Amino acid sequence: VKVVMTADSLANDSDQPAMVEGYGPVPAAWAREALSDAEIFVRRLFTDPAGQLVAMESRSRKAPDGLAEFIATRDGGICRTNGCDAPIRNIDHIQRHADGGETSAHNLQGLCERCNQAKEAHGWQARPGPDGSITTITPTGHAYTSPPPDTWGQDPPPLSRAEFTLRDVLLDYAAAA
Repeated sequence: VKVVMTADSLANDSDQPAMVEGYGPVPAAWAREALSDAEIFVRRLFTDPAGQLVAMESRSRKAPDGLAEFIATRDGGICRTNGCDAPIRNIDHIQRHADGGETSAHNLQGLCERCNQAKEAHGWQARPGPDGSITTITPTGHAYTSPPPDTWGQDPPPLSRAEFTLRDVLLDYAAAA
């Protein structure tokens, strides 16, 4: 049985109704009581500010195909390790799954085969940053930060007529100097 309720309702801080798949809304108190004795599997669902579902937490170790494709596209098809420009061959966790790392877009990266094997060696650690960067710490304690890819950044707006004129004046001045 799938029961969907807010975290606040589950923790007894809210009385927003829960939804039972195939049945409809039920009182939060009833849902809490029903879940108290059940063997449950909790998976977080994420919503946008309007309340529309936009993502779901994954408990699997391997990234589902759609998420793996998203990561490869987000990372521009190139290994996320600093200084490596090899094509992505593996989608793997930044913080290891065995160490509690989630299988989520925030904690996955695209790596080439060599870098993926190297990061599993003893003493290597990596942590995702809030801005999409990845900080890798080597066994010697050196830290290297890979910035988020800017593949999908927007193009700057076109120059205005005044900006074109100013650019031409500056270019003429630089050529004369």
